[in-house]
Amino acid sequence: MEGSEGNIKNSQIMQGRFITFLACSCLVLIILFHHLIMDLFGPDTQHISQILEKKLSDLDETSLTPMEKTLEQIRAISDLCGDLCDTTKEIGPGEFIGTVTAKVDCELLFSSPVFHQPPLLPPQKWTQLSQDIQNMFTYQGRTEMRQWFFNENQAAMTKPKIFTEERVQQYIDKWLAGTPSETYKNAASLIGGAADYVNVTGKTILVIGSMTPWVEAVLLAKKAKKVVTLEYGYYISEYPGHTFMRPSEFRYRFLNGTLDTFDAIFSYSSLEHSGIGRYGDTMNPWGGIMAVAEAGCVSTKDAHLALAVPTMVNFGDGLGKDINEWNAHTVYGPVMYPFLVTNWKFVFPHRAEDRNTPKDVYLPPNQQSTFQVNLGSWQPVLVFKKNNVGLWG
Repeated sequence: MEGSEGNIKNSQIMQGRFITFLACSCLVLIILFHHLIMDLFGPDTQHISQILEKKLSDLDETSLTPMEKTLEQIRAISDLCGDLCDTTKEIGPGEFIGTVTAKVDCELLFSSPVFHQPPLLPPQKWTQLSQDIQNMFTYQGRTEMRQWFFNENQAAMTKPKIFTEERVQQYIDKWLAGTPSETYKNAASLIGGAADYVNVTGKTILVIGSMTPWVEAVLLAKKAKKVVTLEYGYYISEYPGHTFMRPSEFRYRFLNGTLDTFDAIFSYSSLEHSGIGRYGDTMNPWGGIMAVAEAGCVSTKDAHLALAVPTMVNFGDGLGKDINEWNAHTVYGPVMYPFLVTNWKFVFPHRAEDRNTPKDVYLPPNQQSTFQVNLGSWQPVLVFKKNNVGLWG
């Protein structure tokens, strides 16, 4: 009996050692192949989102100042956004504009409360920001900083501005008559050229940021099937085939499957304001990048992006520069523009004079406003093609 009990005990010891060996081996394999596993299955982003959401909700119980809480908001966005918001990545080669790619979790981008926190501060001057926040907005000191402050809180709109069918038709008629209503000189013509390149006839178009529907008028005149305008402010259009939509409704419709899938996205002089608080939005150094990524999530695989922002990728025949003119806007140069259009490839226009910043609008090396020398109004409409190599999820 003693020998039998001894054998059983030895067997249990060996079995325990074997299980321990297997567990240790699995742990070693997980450590060795961690990056491969992450590539195949990805991190549990929903769980991470919940942890960060809880962390942000607990800020109300702390003694942190609103600025310190805002920094925590921004850090949470960075942690969850991951690769998409990593502006330290190398910029790849490309025609005119360099290229950047990132994996995009579309459902997370639209659903996580971490990305859609309410602002904790009114619009802030540059000197009011903490050093950490300043560093993130200048892409770790790679962009020039100038100051030009505005406080134009669109989130405060409680009554809608209504564009009647007759009023929108007037915008269309003026475009057709060659006397368009437009924000900047020749802007409607540039939108028209991009619309012809994309061929918007019969297509469903998303317009990002438009407080007066002059861009939409061009698209409707060119027989777009439907135009949806995404806008922070409270606007209503009564024109058939045109709808305004606020960000909360836009996200809700995407998540419940009732949002249109768009053939093209147009935006003129809007994204350069994203995330800098001028219009009452939450401060987010990657606001523009995330807005373009959201557009990619709701567009077809063959979609085009027609985009106009203050641009200085090239100056004359040389390299341009990036300028953060807080909080008026951002001038996108060779660093910030490729990140703005992550996962999109430049395709139009082809002529240098249609995309390079003319020398007569060059910004002198002082704190003079970019608009005083017309740089802020140099906004060529650049067209990009969607990159679909396993990047959208």
